Amino acid sequence: MASNNSEIIIPQEMWLKKSTITFFKRNQATVMAPQVIHLCSSDVIRTMASTFEVVSRDCHYITIAARTILADRVSRKIYQEEEVFKAEQEIARQFERVNDYFDKMIAQAGEKIRLSGNDPAAIPSNLQAYGARCSTRASKDYLDVIKKADMYLTLIDYLWIMGELSDTQTESLNARLSNQRAARSQILSIPKKTTAQFQLINRICKGAMEQRQQERRAQSERDKQRAQEEKQRVASNQVELDHVATGVPANQEAAA
Repeated sequence: MASNNSEIIIPQEMWLKKSTITFFKRNQATVMAPQVIHLCSSDVIRTMASTFEVVSRDCHYITIAARTILADRVSRKIYQEEEVFKAEQEIARQFERVNDYFDKMIAQAGEKIRLSGNDPAAIPSNLQAYGARCSTRASKDYLDVIKKADMYLTLIDYLWIMGELSDTQTESLNARLSNQRAARSQILSIPKKTTAQFQLINRICKGAMEQRQQERRAQSERDKQRAQEEKQRVASNQVELDHVATGVPANQEAAA
């Protein structure tokens, strides 16, 4: 689609919806790849603004933070790493389903535009560049989904304006709104999936940390017991040494 705008990139801090998660503020030292995505649908932009941080946080925790938490300090193996892989695979499958959906819908909308005698690639759109930072491959893939959703809804808007969605204005508007809701539902299915998997892996990580705390407490008790036993042994040896020094056997002193 053709764009009439010059390249003025809106930084992430300007479009990202403020939230209580503050993932990007808390992880400023994390390696993040800069990305630029071109969008024009206000509905898609609002959805991205409220969900991009969620997907970034969830996927970063699952892929990077969880493996650090679950790493065995001695064997260097990852405790329950198979569960981490399962979570990543569940998220990847959801990405595949959503990408397939938008690929299919974009192809259908494009074909309908071509049948009307127009070229989908020549449709003018007021594209704006949005800057983003990606901490995992999944967060980058999410931007690709956002881009496809934007492209699809732009085609739907064009078909609606040209009267190609339905014969009547009411039915045409209802079709447009229905397509918008369906697209938004597809986008939101990804943060819903990442959050569900984040909660699962977070429970595993909390269990591992609690187990380590219990082990440290048990080790601390054992250390205290050993220290007490050593103290008693030293005290007993000192008594024996004192009796040797005075020439009085310990049993005679006890009898006296």
